[in-house]
Amino acid sequence: MQNLKKLKSIFTTAFSRSAAIILAASVLINIIAIPANAQSLYNLPAGTSISAKAAILVSLGATEKEDLALFELNADQKRSPAALVRLMVGITAIEIIREKGIDIKNTTGKYTMDAFNTIAGQNLATAGMTIGEEWTIKDLLSLSMIQTAADACATLAVTLGGTHSGFVAKMNEIARKIGCENTSFTNVSGIDNPSQYTTARDLYKIIRYGMNYPEFEPLFSPAQYTVKPVSGGKERTYPNTNDMLRSTTPYYYSPMAFGKTGFTDSAGRCLASVARDSGYEYLCIVMGVPNTDENGNTGVYFRDTRTLFKWAFNNFTYKVLLNKNQPITQLPVRLAWNRDSVTLIPEKSFAAIVINDLQPETVTKKIIRLKETADAPIEKGQVLGKVELYIQTDRKIGEVNLVAAESIERSQLLAVWAQIQSFLSSPWFYAGLGLLALMFIGYIILNFIHNRKLRRKRMKKLTRFR
Repeated sequence: MQNLKKLKSIFTTAFSRSAAIILAASVLINIIAIPANAQSLYNLPAGTSISAKAAILVSLGATEKEDLALFELNADQKRSPAALVRLMVGITAIEIIREKGIDIKNTTGKYTMDAFNTIAGQNLATAGMTIGEEWTIKDLLSLSMIQTAADACATLAVTLGGTHSGFVAKMNEIARKIGCENTSFTNVSGIDNPSQYTTARDLYKIIRYGMNYPEFEPLFSPAQYTVKPVSGGKERTYPNTNDMLRSTTPYYYSPMAFGKTGFTDSAGRCLASVARDSGYEYLCIVMGVPNTDENGNTGVYFRDTRTLFKWAFNNFTYKVLLNKNQPITQLPVRLAWNRDSVTLIPEKSFAAIVINDLQPETVTKKIIRLKETADAPIEKGQVLGKVELYIQTDRKIGEVNLVAAESIERSQLLAVWAQIQSFLSSPWFYAGLGLLALMFIGYIILNFIHNRKLRRKRMKKLTRFR
């Protein structure tokens, strides 16, 4: 997918539906390392806390291009996403644009009554569009994400999806495709609805999938965006609602790459974001954060996000936990001359993002053999088991196949003898012995009967001659 970066324009290139399927497959490979766990891999240090009701902190590419959730808090709890729904809106829009080959710089969307009716009376943030006002698809898409403009988002959905409900149906289709198990969408604006929910873990999956598209991140990363309506209205500049991206705010955080905010009374303050620094990349989602702290200060969700990011950047490092040629165990071998075991080594080295003070030798290794005994011949590199790696004894961080360190030839003599032994110990052998025994006993009985008859005949002949 890296070849996509070479395209002249990230917005105007059309791809087939199959390309989206390939993207879905690739992201599923990335997220396989993050199962639904009730227990966080690591705990926050003493004296460190967050106000969020649900959260997840993920190291992206933590274990050889797989992701690893470092911290979780109610990550599978269904919650209202508020404007975080725009993450899926952005993905859906990108896929429709690609499928239809839409030129987003020259194609416009008009703010109609149909679009207005989807957000009317909801007290949502808007860009101040008027009925009949037209913006380019590019502007509608950007303002929907950066400024959380409900009017721009509703116009985008109706323009690209034909209807609001048609666009939402596409959102749910993509959610199912990428493995969101606890997500359902009913609208594009983030309006609270009992049937619209997601989880911190599913939001991670959504963002991770979106990051496969070069167009995705730029939708959320600018500190501000300027729009000039195609017809009617004046040029307007809108700030990003994510203060962590704006250097003029007290919440500015330089490692922040992009993010999306959300808020309703029911959902609380929410923020989904990605930060990068010194070659490390982390994804953080906080949901259900109070609007203010105990002192009445706002921006609590920004502080929660900064707390988690700083903890990750300051306390984790990439370490090799298992070397490729490191002997792990011995596996008994049969049918080999002068060899009774084979050495098992990791198929590849294993490295992961771990807490700074973790020593590789303290990692617990659970060895799983495919068989208790292997039969020769054995090829060098043949998979004969696997080793699971655990930190804190019970928290799995990864696994690697175990392979034979060398080839071992089969002894034909021992193989033949083994076949003989196998036959001699098989049920067929004992059945054969039983049959022979029965035949022998039958022979004796028949022979006894036959001899008895002969003796009777002889006795009769003797009686006649007397």
